[in-house]
Amino acid sequence: MRYILAVAALTLQLAACGGGGSGPTDAAPTSSSITVSNTGSSSGSSGTAASGSSTGPAVNINAAVVPGGMVQFSFSFSADVGSSFSAASVVVFGGTKAPSVVRVDATHYTLNVTPNSGATTVASSVAANSFTDATGNPNSTGASSNFSLSDSSGIMQIVNGRSLTWHDEFTSNGLPDSTKWGYDTYRNSAGWYNGELEYYADARLINSSVTSGVLSITAKRESTAGFADNGGQAFTSARMITLNTHPFTYGFLEVRAMLPCSLGTWPAIWMLGTLTDNTGTTSNAWPAWGEIDLMEQKGTASSDKQSILGTVHTMVSGGAGTSQNYSVPDACTAFHNYQLTWTNSALQIGVDGVVYNTYSKPAGADTTTWPFDQPQYLLLNVAVGGTLGGPVPAAFTQSTTMQVQHVRLYQ
Repeated sequence: MRYILAVAALTLQLAACGGGGSGPTDAAPTSSSITVSNTGSSSGSSGTAASGSSTGPAVNINAAVVPGGMVQFSFSFSADVGSSFSAASVVVFGGTKAPSVVRVDATHYTLNVTPNSGATTVASSVAANSFTDATGNPNSTGASSNFSLSDSSGIMQIVNGRSLTWHDEFTSNGLPDSTKWGYDTYRNSAGWYNGELEYYADARLINSSVTSGVLSITAKRESTAGFADNGGQAFTSARMITLNTHPFTYGFLEVRAMLPCSLGTWPAIWMLGTLTDNTGTTSNAWPAWGEIDLMEQKGTASSDKQSILGTVHTMVSGGAGTSQNYSVPDACTAFHNYQLTWTNSALQIGVDGVVYNTYSKPAGADTTTWPFDQPQYLLLNVAVGGTLGGPVPAAFTQSTTMQVQHVRLYQ
């Protein structure tokens, strides 16, 4: 929102959006793993060695998602197999294997596999006689591992060559998870930017709640006299943020949401640089560290509720930003995936897999045109009135809600 100051089967097998405001990279991404272990064999036929016949080493295979959009297969052997085990020993289905295995220790190796585009499963197998122990005994049986790229809830662990590093599926009823979400209440007493009319409540169920896998951010007409930091507002709402929980740099972000139909509302899914200073008195004042609006929706006319805006704000573009409108006729009656692909050279804003606004890093860019090599944090909010919300109809006497089914970040 504008912030205005001035695998195949195994055959062996975004200032202030909805209200101005201000404003990292997560440490090593979590592996978000699904582990599948298949024992190659518990016993095997005899192998031939120099001193006679004996049973060769067995192997177990496990798999997990690792950063970089890859599946890592781990091979555990019952004996030291030395250099006899290599990438050539492994057959892969549904992906492309790295050129070499990594030896972890005497009996453990790993091999990374990049899934094929559109694959839902990746598999690996090791055949009998494909490696030997230190005395030359070949393994006598094979092993295989079939790995699903979605977990038991159906959540894809790898998308567009990136691994799932942070997400919220809103599975616990009540207030949103406080380890993932905070609240921005900074301007409640002074009043929010852009002529907005809402008071943003801190962890208040009426304004932000989770029920049956859906987060509801609700704007409600009510007196705010009971709040010590009120500014005389006649509406409450919530402005949820990840500033102190999960700022990040680069990745593919998806927020699945259904927007409010009520006129006079300004819902937004957007991002701000963590270095942004809301006071307006320093060089870090908005939009010095950038703003990325994955979705803003106007509220002046009924037709506004059938389209959205995707916008990028920098010091050069200011309040107007680099913006595109996109038609989503059922935005307030159906869920859609609002998406951002952020790299070190471009920002791509899209809906349901369709990119409709691309902002490329300008030649000779500096922070005035490309502040997007620094961490940003996510904001979800519903503003009332203001520049894009427009007049609030007298008929708006109760409440209206933006619903969110999931937030997923892949890096």
